[in-house]
Amino acid sequence: MLILHIFLTSALASAAATAGYLPGIPNDAPFQYNARRQASNGTSRSFNGPYSTRGRDIVDGRGEKVTWAGVNWPMSGETMIPEGLEWASAEDILDYIASVGFNYVRMGYAIEMIDQVYDRDGADVTLEVALINALGYVNGTKVTNEIVKKNAGWTSQTTRFEIWSDLTRIAASKGIFVQPDVHTGKAQWCCSHTDGTAWFDDLHFNASHWRRGLAYVANWAKDHPNVVSMSLRNELRESYNVTNLYYNWDTLVGNMTAGADAIHTANPDLLILWSGMQYGQDLSALTTGRNILTAPCYKCTAIRDAQRREPQYFNLDDHAWADKIVWEIHLYSMSEDIDTGTCDIVKANFYRNGFNALGIDAPPACNITNDCSKAVRETPIIISEFGSAQDVTLFNDTLQNCLREYTVENGVSWMMWAIAGSYRIRSGVQGFPDTWGMTNYNWTGWNYEKGIEEFWKPWVQAMNTTKVM
Repeated sequence: MLILHIFLTSALASAAATAGYLPGIPNDAPFQYNARRQASNGTSRSFNGPYSTRGRDIVDGRGEKVTWAGVNWPMSGETMIPEGLEWASAEDILDYIASVGFNYVRMGYAIEMIDQVYDRDGADVTLEVALINALGYVNGTKVTNEIVKKNAGWTSQTTRFEIWSDLTRIAASKGIFVQPDVHTGKAQWCCSHTDGTAWFDDLHFNASHWRRGLAYVANWAKDHPNVVSMSLRNELRESYNVTNLYYNWDTLVGNMTAGADAIHTANPDLLILWSGMQYGQDLSALTTGRNILTAPCYKCTAIRDAQRREPQYFNLDDHAWADKIVWEIHLYSMSEDIDTGTCDIVKANFYRNGFNALGIDAPPACNITNDCSKAVRETPIIISEFGSAQDVTLFNDTLQNCLREYTVENGVSWMMWAIAGSYRIRSGVQGFPDTWGMTNYNWTGWNYEKGIEEFWKPWVQAMNTTKVM
């Protein structure tokens, strides 16, 4: 994750091509995670770590294949507190999640959360302060009191990482994996080309702070056996604010390599989820072993003087974390990179954009798209975000049903977006409802009960997801 700018000297650029990242980057020595230790949980299940990859599969410490089906729980908004806790306890929300059969929670967070810990000499922000800062004194105090009332053992002075630890401990007791996901740099709704957190060293995307944030969270994860994976970065995309950042494969590989180094150094047991270009839709240059100086990608800016440089290829096996990388892809109906008109074309584009790494045969529609190269290496790949309205359209939505068919057919783990039926603040609007959320507005039940019973539960069951003991 670390070719910061192309304005560096040609000598440094040459070194980057050889090493995968630029030399001379400051050592991001993180604070040790210092939130209170939770009492040991006697009901926690065994998660049989550490986890690694074996060909196209994720395997646990016993070498047994692992399959996930899960849900995103947003935690990266302005409050930096998991959504919904003022309506239902963490215990109740995780019971909702477990009742569908989900065994995985992808929890998005903002690097700003860790930046604030550094700004405060290692002290985390309390619940009350976080909510007042985001919602104002009146509403912030009100929501603080509601969260404390719903969640026994918390007070207004409980910190954000203490909440993380409690939530993760409760999830462990229910056999649910938790994966921290760097959803954004600045705490806010994600994602766009203009939000300042699109690409490395965008307005709100300090790449050095991002790496130290990864290391901090990786260190926190050591206390939680159900945290077996972390993501590097959510939905990378071109910045329209800073136009000289070189949105291309070379910059992506250099920066993501450095980010993977940061996680692996802090906690070598963790799996590392690596996303691609164009809002997380494209991994093609990495899975097919193309020259990353010249590989095509959506709206990519050409690298200056690339013609005079030796070809550069990303080889996963060159790195200490080669058996820890899991590719991840996102897909929504508003995709800018994958045609979602028919299921056959979706499958062909999936193969092209990264699912060739599963070692499966090219889908028949590859004869139409004519761009389905084989992968150079089998590597696990998951769909970590997709979603649509939670209503009757679930049953006739081409893309949702195609994804269902594809994941069951190929044993592909997935996480739907999202559990949240409402947000305490989103895009500046307090009390924002979301018809794409699984829960209703006040988190007391489901948004679309029939969808839960007849669409999501059967899909999860068909995945034969991993159960922990």
